[in-house]
Amino acid sequence: MAKQDASLDRSDQRVAVLDIDALVAQHGALLLALAHAITRNWSEAEDLYQSTFEIALRHADQLRDPAAAKAWLVRIESREAFRLRRRLRRFVSLDDRVEELRVDGEMGISVDLRRAIAGLPPRTRAALLLHHYSGFSVEETAGALGVSPNTVKTQLRKGLARVREELR
Repeated sequence: MAKQDASLDRSDQRVAVLDIDALVAQHGALLLALAHAITRNWSEAEDLYQSTFEIALRHADQLRDPAAAKAWLVRIESREAFRLRRRLRRFVSLDDRVEELRVDGEMGISVDLRRAIAGLPPRTRAALLLHHYSGFSVEETAGALGVSPNTVKTQLRKGLARVREELR
């Protein structure tokens, strides 16, 4: 019984160490942008963003190194996004018929480039945006997406080639 109490005390201490407000301030914009890049829908992106922090709070004891919080949160969000996409595949999608363009210059890139990136498969799109727009290294991107660095390199190569082809 004392052993259980000690383990509960340790997890309570880790939860206390996890400053969710600081994580939101530091990584919130990145996580919301990534969620939108994956879902291509602002409502779904906001839901995914919230879910990410809810999951982070529930599993705060799994964060061993606070310096790795960014990659940990991105990995939670990526995993959750792709899990939701798999679950929602059985529903009819209107994505091809309805296109949402943000007037406020999303990520400071052209409409043509946004369309080319939006046309990429979700995992390739996530890898491309994490690496080229968020400044993640190949290894950090691989860790965030739960794949090998070679898989990320392949996704980046194919994604960039496809974007270049679209822009011609």
